[in-house]
Amino acid sequence: MPEPQKGSTLAGVGAVGFGVLTAIAFVIGGAPGGNYDESDVARYVGIGHFPAVIASGYLALLGVVGLICLLAYLREVIGAQADRMVAANIFWGIGLASAASFAVGWGLVTGIALAAAEGGSGASVPHPVSYVLSDTMLNVLYGSGGILLGFSLIALMVASRGSLPNWLRWVTVVAGVLALTTPFYFSAPAAPLWAIVMGVWLLAARRAGARSARPAPEAP
Repeated sequence: MPEPQKGSTLAGVGAVGFGVLTAIAFVIGGAPGGNYDESDVARYVGIGHFPAVIASGYLALLGVVGLICLLAYLREVIGAQADRMVAANIFWGIGLASAASFAVGWGLVTGIALAAAEGGSGASVPHPVSYVLSDTMLNVLYGSGGILLGFSLIALMVASRGSLPNWLRWVTVVAGVLALTTPFYFSAPAAPLWAIVMGVWLLAARRAGARSARPAPEAP
């Protein structure tokens, strides 16, 4: 397996950032979805929860930037083999579409709380309507973003033979298949967990490569 190329540290940090920040954003944001619960909707559009929603949006978008850093690095890794340049571009294109879907989805979801805070009582809508809007916009995240990332990971597994270790390729394809089912919510953690595993591996491999590249101390 080739040693990690230049930029692997940024890619590793970006991957871990995407996984961790996405998880944190979902937890502190708490956009209503799945089974309807009026108290969840009321809390989400309440003015007291507004700062947490805004913070979740910034964290999530920073995570998307990290995902793009990872995707760009992996495209270079795959494309280093001339016969896989097309595969690398397909992986990159699908992955970038996924990142864009994540970014747009987060903007839409946080926009519900933003509209409630800025519009006040004059812009209030029934809680069931807010729930429908939130659940629909979450589908941009889980549906478009998650599914496209799943296809991207499957493409990565196919194209990365000889570029990534086999165990990581199999972890990638499992995460990719699970990501295809993210609209059902139960498999939503698959992509962030994959990103963390990939990021930790990149950072560890880079560090190990740096140690092996150091010249051995001369004998006295």
